[in-house]
Amino acid sequence: MSRAAILGTVSALIVTSVLSAPIAHADMRIGNYEVLTDRWNDHSWIWSVMHSCGAPDCGTYFEDPVIAPATETMNVRAIPRPLKSHAFQQSAFFADGRYTLTVDVADGVRCIGYNLPSHDVYTWDAVSLVGSIESSFAAGCYGGPGGVETHSFALRRH
Repeated sequence: MSRAAILGTVSALIVTSVLSAPIAHADMRIGNYEVLTDRWNDHSWIWSVMHSCGAPDCGTYFEDPVIAPATETMNVRAIPRPLKSHAFQQSAFFADGRYTLTVDVADGVRCIGYNLPSHDVYTWDAVSLVGSIESSFAAGCYGGPGGVETHSFALRRH
């Protein structure tokens, strides 16, 4: 999908969600979601969203009153396509109608020939599944300064 097509899709999802969004509450379902964003042009992501078991790397597709009682916290396993990036798994916490997922990414800043780490914070509306990624990094490519970049994203259920 071209960068322009992704931007158009994300923009359309944002407009649609603003015009028709009901009052937000934690109703995100377990399952697979495609991450639609303009951040990357060389790969995409699928998020496998599960019930949280409490630990950042613990998720289950089954609701269990002992191991994984129903909570508003979800567990996200991010799967890169193609598999050339680092996968991650972390808890997404719900508050005030929004989910927040914080992850340190080993290859969040992509330079030609090498990558640098970033600290990424994803926040999204629990109903519309539209949000933003704030990516901060200590250094840029080729000795450039660190900084913060913000990108839009949307989740589409697979």
